[in-house]
Amino acid sequence: MKGKVYEKDKYGITYENGKIVRIPAKNDYMFKNLFGVNGKEENLKGLLQAILKIKIDSLEIENSELPRDNKEAKLGVVDVKAKLSDGTIATIEMQVKNEKNIGERITFYICKIYFNDIKKKQDYKQINKVIAIAIIDFSYFNRKEYHQIAHLKFEECKDENEIVSSILKGKEDEYITDKIEVHIIDLKKFKKMKNPKGELADWLNLILGNEGAIEMAIQRNVDIARVNEENKELSEAEDWAQFLRDVARYDENTRISYAIEEKEKDIAKKMLKENVDIETIRRVTELTKKEIEKLMENR
Repeated sequence: MKGKVYEKDKYGITYENGKIVRIPAKNDYMFKNLFGVNGKEENLKGLLQAILKIKIDSLEIENSELPRDNKEAKLGVVDVKAKLSDGTIATIEMQVKNEKNIGERITFYICKIYFNDIKKKQDYKQINKVIAIAIIDFSYFNRKEYHQIAHLKFEECKDENEIVSSILKGKEDEYITDKIEVHIIDLKKFKKMKNPKGELADWLNLILGNEGAIEMAIQRNVDIARVNEENKELSEAEDWAQFLRDVARYDENTRISYAIEEKEKDIAKKMLKENVDIETIRRVTELTKKEIEKLMENR
């Protein structure tokens, strides 16, 4: 951009003359404030329409905490959860760090929501469609496209005794159900593209804080123009700068905790090979009995 010089730090924060002008929306706290709180329905609608390639009449932003079935159940929290006007439930998870479990996390969220809807409806035919979206800043699945879409589908059977094709009547069904849908947006792959085009590309440039591309996008899309202004206003707030420093410290502590846990698992595996009893391993490593038993199963 003419006359303006921007610099970015390792967190993707954009500075102009040493002043913060944009905290990227890929920061999950910024993302939630732009798309996941009451009053941001139009922002979310614009983004979802670009991802899902559908027209959304209206939507309602819901509590992003997924209810537990009992006090022992794992708590699930997504960044954004909304119910669309046709009843479809859509969630978005913004994930910058690769914790090597995004596939399992997506599966957990979508199954949790689907199961809770069954309990409410008590009728399989009335269950709402559930769409789980993960925007990730790393490559996880070995696919060439940056926008990856998955459904619960049939696979080709390789058994020797195939049913003859004459038994089939009409077109063969492709999906087991169309009520489960997953979208993975791979920002790492997107960033490698040269001059990507389209409405989704415009939104992703905004999420990444690509200033030049944003300037062009706001000329084409009023929703992006509005979110851009809100993004900059939030970024200029003094408390956000301090908040990001706190987040950086939290991220470092998380990495350390993860490294310690992996080291303890390595120690436990070696002790299991030496036939050390579970109780001794538990005291030495501080892993739970269940975690040790799982390591035994995976040997």
